[in-house]
Parts: sequence; C-alpha cells; structure tokens
Amino acid sequence: MLLPNRRLILAAPLIALLSACGGGGSSAPAPADVTVVAGEKQAFINWTAEAGVEYWLWFKAGSSVSPGEKTASYRLKVSPPYVLTGLTDATEYAFTINARKDGGEGGPGSTVQTATPRLAGDAWYVGGSVGSGKTLRSVAYGVSSSGASTNGYVAVGDGGTIFRTPDTATERNYISSAPLSWIATTGTGVASTVDLKGVVYASSLAKYVAVGSNGTAAYSSDVNTWTTVSSTGTSQTLNAIATNGSTVVAVGDNGALRYSNDGITWNATSVTPAVTANLRGVAYSTNGVWVAVGSGGTVLTSTDAVNWTASTQSGDLTAVAAVATTTDSVTTYTFVAVGADGTVLTSNDASTWTSTVLAGNLTAVSAASRLVALGTNGTIYTREVAGTTWTAQTSPVAGGTLYGLINAQGIYTAVGANSTSVYAY
Repeated sequence: MLLPNRRLILAAPLIALLSACGGGGSSAPAPADVTVVAGEKQAFINWTAEAGVEYWLWFKAGSSVSPGEKTASYRLKVSPPYVLTGLTDATEYAFTINARKDGGEGGPGSTVQTATPRLAGDAWYVGGSVGSGKTLRSVAYGVSSSGASTNGYVAVGDGGTIFRTPDTATERNYISSAPLSWIATTGTGVASTVDLKGVVYASSLAKYVAVGSNGTAAYSSDVNTWTTVSSTGTSQTLNAIATNGSTVVAVGDNGALRYSNDGITWNATSVTPAVTANLRGVAYSTNGVWVAVGSGGTVLTSTDAVNWTASTQSGDLTAVAAVATTTDSVTTYTFVAVGADGTVLTSNDASTWTSTVLAGNLTAVSAASRLVALGTNGTIYTREVAGTTWTAQTSPVAGGTLYGLINAQGIYTAVGANSTSVYAY
C-alpha cells in the first residue's frame, strides 16, 4: 500500500462521543477498500472516497470496533489519505469507517482493519523521483507555501537545487502515486553556481534558511521564492546549519562559524582555542547546548551560539544530532556524531564521548525515538537511544550515498546522490 501524501495532516482533537445520526439525509455504503498502515505513534489510513459522501473514522485499542460503540473514539468528516496521530506504540488498534450523505444517519462500518504502531526506522522505502540528477545535501521540514496549517519538506543540493513536497490539492493529485514526492520551487531561486549544503526551518522566524558554497546564505518565507543575502561575512563553504527556532548557526570549511537571529544578518563568533578544521555538522539540544563537529575529530560546544569551546575527539566527523528523552520524569540528553571509517561518538553532556566503529563512511545522523546513521552505498544503521547496539537496516538504495537526514512527524526522511530520497515511517 502507498502511504498518504507526506503533508501529514494532524488529526483533529478528540471530541465527545455523539451518535452517528442526523436528519434529512441518508446513510451511505462504507468504503470497501480501506487500508491501514502502522507508523510511529500513528496510523496511515486510506480509501477511495465518493463525491457527496461524508466519512467517519472509528477506532479503539483492541482487535474490534464498530460505529457508535461507546468505548470507541472517532473523527468526523475525514478525507483520504488520513493520518491519525496520538496513538501508543506496541498497542494494537482496530479501525472502521462508516458514511452518510446530507447529514443523514451513519451506515454500517467498513471491514475492521487492525494495526500496531511501532518505532520508525526498521523498514525503508524509496521516495518519488526528483528528476534533476543533482546531489541533494540536506532536507528540512516546516510550514509550506499555503500557510501555517500545512507543512512540507524542502530539499537542497548542488547547482542551487531546491525542491519541495507538493502542497496544493492539484499538486498532490498530480503525483499521488508517490508517497514521498518532490516538485521544483516556482519562484526566484539560488544561483546555479552555488552548491547548497544545508537547510533548516526556523519556526520563530517563520522562514527556511539555506547555506552553501562561497559563504552563501538564502532564506524563504513561502518555500517557493528565495532571497540570497548580501554577505555572511565569510567566503568559505558553509556545510551545515542548525536552529533552535529563533537563532540559526552555520558551520563550514577552515573553521567558518557564523550565527544569525533573522536569517539575513550574519555575525562572527569566538572559538577557544581557534580552529581551522573543516566543520561539517552542527546541532542544537533542548538543554541549550550547541554542538559542531568536523575534520580531525574537532568538536565545538556553545550555550549562546556566540562563544564556543573546542576539543578534539576521535575520527573525521561529518554530522551531529541531539535528542532529549524523558523516562519517569527524568530527562536524558543524548548527542551523537558520525564520520568517516564508521566513526560514531555518543555523549550525554557533549563533553565526555564514547566511541564506536561501524562499517563504511557515515555522512548523516538523526536523533529522535531512535538514533539513525546513514552513509555511503546507502548504508543505514539504527540504535535505541538508551541502548548500545547498532543494527544495519536493509537499504533501498544500496548504490548511493545519503547526505541529509531529518526526523519529522515520526518519519525519517533522507536525501542524497542522484536526487535520491528515502524514508522510514
């Protein structure tokens, strides 16, 4: 089954249970082709909708459910594809859909489908073709061009390449056969002489910010139209970018390190001791710590994005990520960096690091419900945040290198060489 469009419509809040009846209309047959696919804390539900028919989704924990059942939850006026969020992993749920016309009484439910949500990362799939053949370096997730109610992905890469996921109904219908699809932006872009290396969505700034070769930075508030800033204060290639929502930090070659509070004006930083390493990754942790990594095992940390402290660890580092997990009211902060020759560093304080070596050269990492590391030849590894063992996953792109990776809405999405994109839900 194909997953629904990656716009990921958030489910409406649970409302008080009402009877599935109305007046003046009639019931309608339930759809015969309902499918449910489990995701992480969510379920992807699809069916063929008929014009003029209103659909209700009924669900509850267990293996059975029926319309109007007092112990069931429901959603009104749902449309396919539908993403039901807020579920509990490792719990089986039952789903059924009934229908009505013109406010009439709800009809019988569709054949009950069951699904058990689980952590993402075990099964990976190829996304829709981008078509440009360019190397994609980074991917971000944020508000799309139609406004705050709709989110989407943006991928950037060599030659000023910028792609986004579909937003309008027409766009989604046009390429509905692909669960993760990409289309070109339609407004002013970035010069084709610029290789874009990193992109983020800064929520408090309500804009995307991208960086790349020759110290280039550009921003967009509507996904389609991008403005290149006059100067970032450096001509070094900027290889990566991170944000805490209101501040963005970019790192690059020869120790280049810049920050901005609006994505437009960029400022210098202070690093002690000074570094000349090629910085290739940067991340922000919700405990207020920024971490940047680079060649020669270089690790930089900061609590204000302005003043940085340098240390040297093992490996030639290419990417870094951070995540906070809470168990029994205790929050643990985890940092993970990856690099060449399978280098993996993990830490709970960004100061003391533990080293592990995996196979291959690792180029991207994400930290969410799981730690996920990607690399050359389509390499994919996963590890439980609280665990120690990394597991090699089957890659759908065994011949390509993956460079950009993000976790959004419980889904891992990555981009790489030859316009490749993959995802795990």
